[in-house]
Amino acid sequence: MPVVHVVSFKYKDSVSEEQRSQLWADLNAFRTQCLYSDGKPYILDFKGSTENISPEGRGQGYHQLFISTFPSREHVKYYLEQDPVHRAFVEKVKPTLADAFIYDFEV
Repeated sequence: MPVVHVVSFKYKDSVSEEQRSQLWADLNAFRTQCLYSDGKPYILDFKGSTENISPEGRGQGYHQLFISTFPSREHVKYYLEQDPVHRAFVEKVKPTLADAFIYDFEV
């Protein structure tokens, strides 16, 4: 059963727009750069934004949101624990974050 992985980042005040843009570019490369153990891309879909256009004004200061779809829970587990592209990104982004929101669900 496919899994939707929702993540939103709130950056520290010290993180520049240039740094945020570079991190966003890194994220947008995941769909082609993240490869499963068989050497093939496994992220089924990737969407996101750096601009909250909601008129409700409830973005709570988050700067970026992305939604990835994976074929299964096993693929998410691989992504979180083993994928070298994702692991390198986590190490790069972690020091820049004031907060992160993460929510997964099956569809």
